[in-house]
Amino acid sequence: MEMTAGIIIIGDEILSGKVEECNCLFLARRLRARGVNVCRVSIISDEVDEIATEVRSFSERYDYVFTSGGLGPTHDDVTIEGIAKGFSVRIVVEPHLRSILERRYGDRVTPERLKMAEIPEGGELVTDKALEFPLIRYKNVFVFPGIPQFLRDKFNVIEHLFIAPSILLKRVYVNEYESEIAPMLNEIVRDNRAVKIGSYPIMHNSNHRVMLTLESVDEAALTLAVDALAKRLGDKAVKID
Repeated sequence: MEMTAGIIIIGDEILSGKVEECNCLFLARRLRARGVNVCRVSIISDEVDEIATEVRSFSERYDYVFTSGGLGPTHDDVTIEGIAKGFSVRIVVEPHLRSILERRYGDRVTPERLKMAEIPEGGELVTDKALEFPLIRYKNVFVFPGIPQFLRDKFNVIEHLFIAPSILLKRVYVNEYESEIAPMLNEIVRDNRAVKIGSYPIMHNSNHRVMLTLESVDEAALTLAVDALAKRLGDKAVKID
């Protein structure tokens, strides 16, 4: 059975263009490699109600949810508050996170710093010796920081949790305009329901004009679709990999 995921990117800095977003690309690629199909990506502002609504909706629709951003000691770090509100639970100070902060800051643990020890009640920590600060998980929601390196370090630790049938991929490069092959492509799509087919024009390439991708968890179905496509395209298919 296909496993699904949704990604929620949280931050006014992303919506305003002040910061370049790269966490979504990383997560989508790594999840795809684990056989998890990312079905939806949402970029939202640092608003508690918006976070609450989006996280609750994603949690109900997808097997896994990944949030990025909104963790920290400042006024605009409201992801934990939003998740707690979305599931109608309290915010609590997690003892292990508190102890990490106390070791780090000593008597300089301010209320703002202590905010980084807050989790939604009922949440859990994913700990690992490779992580200086644990990852927070609530139900099927994994709560990541927005700083790309921190997000990647944490994902590397939990990657093994995601086990799904591998999504097999074939690429067919076509030396023809997309509009020319569209009728034939529609027939291939109709006859191969177990295969997801995408068509992407390529600009400024003398060897091919279109890249077609065929994806499936069913190797036999994928092979049939690729063979049928290659036969229909003939010498217009310049490369298959």
